[in-house]
Amino acid sequence: MTSRFANLNGYHPSNRTIGGECPHCLRHATFTVSSHADLSGSSRKEEESDGIVSKYLMILLCQWCRKNSVYLREAVCRQVPTAQGTREVFTTIDIEQVWPGKAPRELASEAPEVVREVFAEAALAETAGANRLAGIGYRATVEQIVKERGASGKNLFERISDLKSVGATDEIVAAFHEARFVGNDAAHDALAYSTDEIADVAELINEAVLVLYVQPAQRAKMAAQRAARRAAAKQSSP
Repeated sequence: MTSRFANLNGYHPSNRTIGGECPHCLRHATFTVSSHADLSGSSRKEEESDGIVSKYLMILLCQWCRKNSVYLREAVCRQVPTAQGTREVFTTIDIEQVWPGKAPRELASEAPEVVREVFAEAALAETAGANRLAGIGYRATVEQIVKERGASGKNLFERISDLKSVGATDEIVAAFHEARFVGNDAAHDALAYSTDEIADVAELINEAVLVLYVQPAQRAKMAAQRAARRAAAKQSSP
């Protein structure tokens, strides 16, 4: 289940407020669900219950910047008994951003070029909604990072696990194994993860790049600036 928007699941969302990140102002804001219309012909019976799975065109109004954004929501709708009769309850399966158009993700410039290139190709697949290809691409990104860090092992599982010997944290190792699982499932079993699940893998990689490459580069830059300041002070002193 997607967790992109808080409080979206439950009773019919029209005119309700939910929380999430606005694609316009990039703030975590409150939205009003101004429209939630089912798409004709998209409904099907959910196999394990009496629910109906449909796609809905959902319009959200950001209460911060007052701009609308449009999403395609796939959700299961069930009739729940209440004291007054029944009410529709919705549970999200997947959400795709329709407008504004999503720009492909990019890694920080501090990451190695080949890592950035492989990640960029995976991000293009993610933006196009090709989640299987995106999963395979993000796995390939992890493989390039592991290779660049000099981890050893006869397969990717062992090389990821060996990252701890070259300074990676347990969190990074766990994140990279998650990306490996997703890529393997896509490549070998044609398993398609949801939009939010693929996005989560991409964010895990982005956070790992921050720790492995960006922060060390920033610390090195600050250290060089301090060294230059000390040298300049010594030269100017009598």
